Amino acid sequence: MRPILAFAFALGFCALLPRAGDASSWSLFPPILAISVGILTRRLILGLSLAVISGGVLASDAVAGVAIHKIAITYLYEPVFNSFSGHILAFTACLIGMVRVTSLAGGNRGIALLLSQGAAGARSCRLASFLMGLAIFFDDYTNTIVVGSTMRPITDRFRVSREKLAYLVDSTAAPIAGLAIISTWIGYEVGLFEDLMKDLGTGYSGYQLFFAALPSRFYCILTLVFVVSSTLLGRDFGPMLRAERRAQQTGQVLAEGARPMTGQYADVETIESINPRWWVAAMPVMAVIAAVIFGIGWDTRANAEVVSAASEGYLTSAYWTDAFKNADSAGVLFRASILGALLAFVLALTRCADGSPDRPISLPLAISTFFRGAWGVWYAFAILILAWAIKAVCDDVGTGDYLTHLLSPVISPVLLPLLIFLLASVVAFSIGTSWTTMAILIPTVVPLAHNLGDMALTILAAAAVLDGAIFGDHCSPISDTTVMSSIASSCDHLDHVKTQVPYALTTMGVAAVCGYLGTAAAYPSIVGLGIGVVVILTILLVIGKPTDALPS
Repeated sequence: MRPILAFAFALGFCALLPRAGDASSWSLFPPILAISVGILTRRLILGLSLAVISGGVLASDAVAGVAIHKIAITYLYEPVFNSFSGHILAFTACLIGMVRVTSLAGGNRGIALLLSQGAAGARSCRLASFLMGLAIFFDDYTNTIVVGSTMRPITDRFRVSREKLAYLVDSTAAPIAGLAIISTWIGYEVGLFEDLMKDLGTGYSGYQLFFAALPSRFYCILTLVFVVSSTLLGRDFGPMLRAERRAQQTGQVLAEGARPMTGQYADVETIESINPRWWVAAMPVMAVIAAVIFGIGWDTRANAEVVSAASEGYLTSAYWTDAFKNADSAGVLFRASILGALLAFVLALTRCADGSPDRPISLPLAISTFFRGAWGVWYAFAILILAWAIKAVCDDVGTGDYLTHLLSPVISPVLLPLLIFLLASVVAFSIGTSWTTMAILIPTVVPLAHNLGDMALTILAAAAVLDGAIFGDHCSPISDTTVMSSIASSCDHLDHVKTQVPYALTTMGVAAVCGYLGTAAAYPSIVGLGIGVVVILTILLVIGKPTDALPS
């Protein structure tokens, strides 16, 4: 019944919109249908699949044979089975499998224990949780599970509330994974950007757009600033302040009547007889980073543009900008992830049990762990494949052209990044996932920004989609990472959402006004970040109160 309601809503919505130039309002039907089905049913793959099918019907004038060919070949086969897309999928699978193998060998526990050793009080314990979140930057799921499950006994001992731990876990996982140059997120984001940049004729690669957008990722950056500032200043406000003072004054890390969540994600797959060592996880990641940097340079060593830039020095921004622009970035990422995975296997297979020469990790166990990790994110792969299909659909039915003709007379380019940020926030909050939000909106609104403005506006719009998606995901009670943060921290889920939302909304407001609106209207993004930091510090100092203050 609900898919039918979503279908009816999308039909009615598009029927009421006017024609814009040569473009029909029905070009909006596929993305509107995907959003509607996602909101009403929570079945995201169903929504994206129906959107792809409807796009095939619209683009072929309802001719059955033509529609089937478009859906199967143009929208699914061609976008997926090309060199770039195949490498991106393989890179993501290898990186996730690598993380699972290092976790099995005690590497992720080693990082956690290394950073938690200095905890001597509530404040240092919160800081250790934040630093651990920064250290495990390569995957948000791993970040959430490792930080929450490892720090929970320590934060309990120092009377840090479970609500605070869940917030620290949730507010470092996605922001740091979304910003990191090597993570399971970057392949997804670069994959969404790559073909779009080619179609728009920008001269940018997907990797280059990702780097260009980093200084404009206001919500992610300011969220990390908020977390560390609140921790170092020892100040909180709202429901979080009440939760922290309850824990400090009574020792009750959970509210009375709370139902702490537990589940399959509460613990990390590992072998207890192996002593945790931080370098087991760090070395493969560092190998991947080094391989990417070397691989980009090697892949473009014969490119005339890069060679010319290299004459000014290999450490100049011009050289690396041209190198990333011209490199086969997906192929480089894939080969680097292979190297990291092989190193993870070697380290895992040579780990010995504590006080024994026995090596408890066999090759079959390591291989099965690797493939279980890769297969465990099939859902994300399905969304990524359908995201490429949605992009092809929007190109075919003219979604970007319609939005440009409809909105360009009424929307100022100055307001566009802010509106995109807010739209992405609402969609992600409603459907509970940032990746699907990116998949739907990037091929829809980024071309609009490019047509209304210049490349600077396009970069700002791309950053606004990514950041809005993460903000909405943070606040949504149905988000997977929000739920996993509650599970890993063993926190009541509603208490986690209730205490996190005021902080997320505060950071979102600062990012929206000081970041997206201010940068589009008046100043460079670095100035917007600086103003945002000052505003956050002011809010914490004026509104916030000492977290650990006890009654006299």
